[in-house]
Amino acid sequence: MTINAQVTPGAQDYLNTLLAKQEVPGMAARVYVDKGGTSQAETCLAFCPPGEESKSDVRRDFGDLTLYFDALSVPFLQEMEIGLQGEGKLQTLTIKAPNSKKPAKPPKSFRLSQDCEALRVPHGNAVTLPEGADVTITQALGGSFTVKYEGNLYRLSPEVTRKLGLQTDMVIFEPPEDGLISEQQCRDSLRQVYDPEIPVNVVSLGLIYNLDIDQDKKAVRVRMTLTSPGCGMGDIIAGDVKDKVRQVPHVRGCQVDIVFDPPWSHDNLDEEARLELGLI
Repeated sequence: MTINAQVTPGAQDYLNTLLAKQEVPGMAARVYVDKGGTSQAETCLAFCPPGEESKSDVRRDFGDLTLYFDALSVPFLQEMEIGLQGEGKLQTLTIKAPNSKKPAKPPKSFRLSQDCEALRVPHGNAVTLPEGADVTITQALGGSFTVKYEGNLYRLSPEVTRKLGLQTDMVIFEPPEDGLISEQQCRDSLRQVYDPEIPVNVVSLGLIYNLDIDQDKKAVRVRMTLTSPGCGMGDIIAGDVKDKVRQVPHVRGCQVDIVFDPPWSHDNLDEEARLELGLI
């Protein structure tokens, strides 16, 4: 993993002086983005004593200055520049990260940097993809990835993709000022849950039958179905629904009920899904 970043000579001298004042041999600095890919993104620079950098960090040396870049933040830090403004005691660092608020685009293919737990699609059985495996991304939506390896499809969970340093299109919600659970945010969160085989979310597929919000208990109950009672990924999709809803501000609990009455049919598809599936 590489990063295209610049540090002006003046900023290098300023940072080296600042690091030297810490009186810690080998002191470096670490750069990361908080809430990358969203309108709330903030680019941060912090002291990094020897040994406190992450194994996945990307190291860059700018003359005598060493910076570590958080692997998860690298897509948002491409083309960044650290500069210096002002004179004398009024000098301050400036950080320009033009891509920090832009959703990161995942690569089309990559090599696994470690053994990865995955679920085979559509059966749902757990497997381990080996370190060094070359995989092709067929879908990267809602925080999880579907990859092709040796002719088969596998789903990588958001937890696994984060460890690999991959970025997704996850949405971060602003807490409503009234302190209540927003039904719209709940429905928007459900639109981040996708079928692992096709790039269509569960709302557009017509899998969500009902959504009840208990404002007193700060709980949400989702009634949903699956395209088939024998769907091997059913528990995984239901788990994704629960996880996404619980990320909505003020939600403390979520219950997901899977039902098959009425049974799902193609009539449940909305226009977006029909377009995606070529049915219009």
